[in-house]
Amino acid sequence: MAEGKSGSIWFYIVILIVGAVIGSVIGELIGQLGPTEGVIHDILVKGISPGMNPPANIDLKFFTLTFGFTLKLTLSSVLGIVVAGLIMKKI
Repeated sequence: MAEGKSGSIWFYIVILIVGAVIGSVIGELIGQLGPTEGVIHDILVKGISPGMNPPANIDLKFFTLTFGFTLKLTLSSVLGIVVAGLIMKKI
């Protein structure tokens, strides 16, 4: 396992996910408090959503599996990841 100054790879993954969540929350707050239409609202709140839509279903009559995921990428979540990466680099 890759060990760094602050621990394992899981530490880095958690920090990046937290950065994405905080960036998304800040973007949503700015989108709600600011104007509801316009370029700034579109950039901060609307994004791309790659993933499986609809999810894949496997029905075996006695057991059903559903596979799927969706990731919503906005500029604010990407900025949150970048800021978390910069902070993590200084740790």
